[in-house]
Amino acid sequence: MTSQEDLLASLLEKVSSQMAADLKEAIVAAVEKELSRTLNKALLEGEFYRRVNDDLQESLKNIYKEIKTAKQGKPLPVLGDPDELINKASDQLDAVLRTTEKAAEEIIEIVERLQELQSSLGGVIKALDSGGVTKEQRGQLSRINETLGSDLLRIMTTLSFQDLTGQRIKIIIETIKKIEAIVLDVYMSTGLMIQAREQTPEKDFEQIEAEAKDKVSSTLKGPQEGSDQGAVDGLLAQLGLD
Repeated sequence: MTSQEDLLASLLEKVSSQMAADLKEAIVAAVEKELSRTLNKALLEGEFYRRVNDDLQESLKNIYKEIKTAKQGKPLPVLGDPDELINKASDQLDAVLRTTEKAAEEIIEIVERLQELQSSLGGVIKALDSGGVTKEQRGQLSRINETLGSDLLRIMTTLSFQDLTGQRIKIIIETIKKIEAIVLDVYMSTGLMIQAREQTPEKDFEQIEAEAKDKVSSTLKGPQEGSDQGAVDGLLAQLGLD
């Protein structure tokens, strides 16, 4: 009886040892597999968001270049404060305002002087009607005529400011449109890529990026070229910006 018990005990010990070894091996394999899967996923996620960040950086750089172009070739310093960058970008509008204000003040001054000359001219006209124009009045009439010609020329010269301000306003409008296109494109592209990554994590970055850019391109077709605003609004609503 004792020998049977010893045999059973030995057999149980061997079976237990084998099961423990097999179980340990299975657990180690499962843990290694899960760790590998988790690490791969983390690496892929890190690479995905790194690529998205690169796209954002490139788009922001393009926006900066557009603002610098609007400054008519004057390079802007690299600014850490966004408010300061916006202030620098608004210089063109400030210049337009100053030029317009200066021209308006000068024209008003000329017109006021011409109004005074008009009063002086009234006396000469009365003298002409009565046939008693003096030599002094004839000289006054000549001076008024010269002043009138000079002031009219100044008005025409002053009004030429519209060419300069028109060019500046055109640059500003074109810059705003380009920035709008860049911002809208990068917002929609990155939004679609992040959304696709969450919904289909098995897709690689190149496929996600290509599909997102194709969808944005087909939806926008250029903000200045009569794109379907309904399609744009629909895509923005899909991304939570409606």
